[in-house]
Amino acid sequence: EIIPKAEGLIIVNELFLEKYLTRVVPSEMPATYEKEALKAQAVCARTYAWKQIQEQRLHELEADVDDTVNFQVYGNMEPQKAATEAVRETEGQILCQDGEAVEAYYFSTSMGYTDTAEIWNVDDPSSYGYLKKACLNQADADIDLSDETAFSKYIKSSADGYDSDIRYYRWFATADLSDKTETVNEILAARHSISPKNVLYYESDGTTEMDVAAAGEKMGAITGMSVEARSSSGSILTLDLTYECGIVKIKTEYNIRKILGCMVKKIVYADATESENITMLPSAFSTVEKQEDGTYLLSGGGYGHGLGMSQNGANGMAKAGMGYQDILNYFYQDITVETIGEMEGKETL
Repeated sequence: EIIPKAEGLIIVNELFLEKYLTRVVPSEMPATYEKEALKAQAVCARTYAWKQIQEQRLHELEADVDDTVNFQVYGNMEPQKAATEAVRETEGQILCQDGEAVEAYYFSTSMGYTDTAEIWNVDDPSSYGYLKKACLNQADADIDLSDETAFSKYIKSSADGYDSDIRYYRWFATADLSDKTETVNEILAARHSISPKNVLYYESDGTTEMDVAAAGEKMGAITGMSVEARSSSGSILTLDLTYECGIVKIKTEYNIRKILGCMVKKIVYADATESENITMLPSAFSTVEKQEDGTYLLSGGGYGHGLGMSQNGANGMAKAGMGYQDILNYFYQDITVETIGEMEGKETL
């Protein structure tokens, strides 16, 4: 469908949900992965799409989802046999809690643990109770990584887990504050305009709030940064940026990854491969340790937000003999797999 709007034409692709999934699953997870991992991915992708249909987030565009990472990637890969079979063998199955579809978030690779919704500074974390802290390491128990020393020791050590063979499992980088004030301020202003509660400006005492409009000129240059709070899984909850005349407190893993990412020139992964021209840190599971030369050591792990199912972790579990429902129950707490039945309407993209 082509829909005329004041700003231009909107092209809407209308198709059945199950057909949609045959292009989402191989776009989000390699079709070469284990069958049970692909089936777990299919259930997550179906649940996520179904949830968006119910909530009508793109109602003004007369669609349910778009085809990007803002929702789920669609059409990046042609349908693949193994992925299509995974979709068909789980047809209609979604993750539910108390009869309602959950937000079946997933991400690439863990650092040994998954996290909870507190990393997004949500108003009511209990409404996301199914997003639990899960340990993917075979030797570790439930370690509290909210302490800086405990987290630093953990993230700098090796581990044997379901996705520990992936290069993203561990990485490190150097963050340099030099000449980054203007870039950082631009990012902060943009993120504050979207969600003011997640970018907070204070006087140098750290308690007196500052007028945001005057903050840019009044605060001066960035002089340092530190971690104020971490989750029990180790993700940074609040990052403090110290200025000559003020402090900015940054919340949510996305904002923190954006800010730290703009200070980094390259990331070195566990297999010694590198990525340059970084715009965003792989995850918020990272140290922020000041070095003698004034730079900061970022020792981190994982790739993605860290909520829900680790896709590479799921593949490791499948290799270990776990079925897709066991995998899903490992990552999501107190959920049931239910069937939505025949679709009466159609999914629009």
